[in-house]
Amino acid sequence: MDFLKCNCLLAIALKILSNNNKASIINLPKSAIYSLQDTLNIILHSATSTTNSLESASNDLKQKNPDKKIPSSDTINNYINLNNIEYILSAFRKINSNIIYMLNLQKITHDAPIDFHDIPYYGDKNTPGVRGIKPKNGTSWGYLFCTIDMIGSTKLTLDVIDINGLVKNYGVLIELLLK
Repeated sequence: MDFLKCNCLLAIALKILSNNNKASIINLPKSAIYSLQDTLNIILHSATSTTNSLESASNDLKQKNPDKKIPSSDTINNYINLNNIEYILSAFRKINSNIIYMLNLQKITHDAPIDFHDIPYYGDKNTPGVRGIKPKNGTSWGYLFCTIDMIGSTKLTLDVIDINGLVKNYGVLIELLLK
């Protein structure tokens, strides 16, 4: 993807993410020290940097802007964790719909790979949503998610689906993906 198109996508994402009335990806607590804009700056910087981590993005922006108050990765994680996952996924889907519309990507055929992701879990195996996974890094328990992405000239993660509760009934997964 060329640099101008990447900047265009970031500008569109920031515009959509900053619009509290339509589809904010997270709601900040009333006692939040930092603004939604400050929080989104770190999230978008993380998403577009080579390290892909909130901590690296926060540290990088603190070095580049030493006079500005920048939220830490812990603060942003706390803000995100105060939100319901269903709310975040719903907002994510609305934002994707807006991006697809704004970039005029409807009625165009795109390649869309489906990937499965195991996320190791080190707590109580009886925690809701935790299931057996391929042993990795000292645990055989974790969460299982599926992502569907659009690839080609425009790259976009279209959806993230928690498949822990599917009990290997992938027909339900296909129905969810085709919605």
